[in-house]
Amino acid sequence: MASSQLTKRPTVFLIAPLLTSILIVSCSSANNKGISSPPAANETAAESLVAQADGALAKPQQDLSRGEADSVPSQRPQLIKTADMLLQVEVVEDAITSVYQVVKAQQGDILSLQDQVPSNPARRQTASLELRIPQAKLDATLDRLTQLGKVQSRSIQAEDVSNQLVDFQARLRNLRKSEAQVLKILDRSGSVADVLKVTQELGKIRESIEKIDAQLQRLQNQVAYSTVRLTLEDAIASSNRQPDLGNRLQGSWSHSTRAMYELTVGLMSLGIWLLAFSPYFIGLLLLGFAGKRLLSHRSSSPASEPASPPVDR
Repeated sequence: MASSQLTKRPTVFLIAPLLTSILIVSCSSANNKGISSPPAANETAAESLVAQADGALAKPQQDLSRGEADSVPSQRPQLIKTADMLLQVEVVEDAITSVYQVVKAQQGDILSLQDQVPSNPARRQTASLELRIPQAKLDATLDRLTQLGKVQSRSIQAEDVSNQLVDFQARLRNLRKSEAQVLKILDRSGSVADVLKVTQELGKIRESIEKIDAQLQRLQNQVAYSTVRLTLEDAIASSNRQPDLGNRLQGSWSHSTRAMYELTVGLMSLGIWLLAFSPYFIGLLLLGFAGKRLLSHRSSSPASEPASPPVDR
């Protein structure tokens, strides 16, 4: 019994130090790992922050525009619409007046008008107009215009500029963020060379902002308002058109009243001129009367003298 206990004790004495050494080594390795890992993580985080700052100062709009463009939700297509129409009307002048009324009712504008009156009466008169109509009222305007005459041709073209608008908006936002970052850098103290360099960079960013903003507004305006190119053409030539009796009488009355008006205005103008120059006329009359009196007095003075008697020798 005693011998068996003696044989077990050496085994215990050998296993205990071995387990103790294993525990010490494992704890030391764990401590070393826990101590060395934070500096590496801190260095990586610092390097990433520096890299992000450098990228933001260099060209942030190139990287940010992609992310923001991808994050923009899908929306309704933005279309630029242009319509062309050729109408055959009875009288071009009357049709032009009607077109003005239609455009005004649809809250649009007439950008240009070319009324081509032919020198040869045998040719038809034509007129070309360019209209600016709100896109929401384009279809209603075209329907109103078709009622003015006979449609010879009609077409509508549409261009989708949704991607361009999204790209311009994203670039504009990124440039404004870059402008804010450069302004923060400019507020810091630094050398004159650094201030000049930052100022130049700020000027370039603002120039890009103004350019992109102008392009964005131009596209938005083209989307909001559609263009209608309208051509009006007489149904028959002016030489073949016979005016009716009512139009002829109305024309004669207009000419006669116009002639009477011009004659009345001419007589009144003549009276005003005579009244304005009356002092000169009165002076000339007085001078003429005085000269006549003087001439008559000189001519009568020799005849009134008595004749001298003859001398006797």
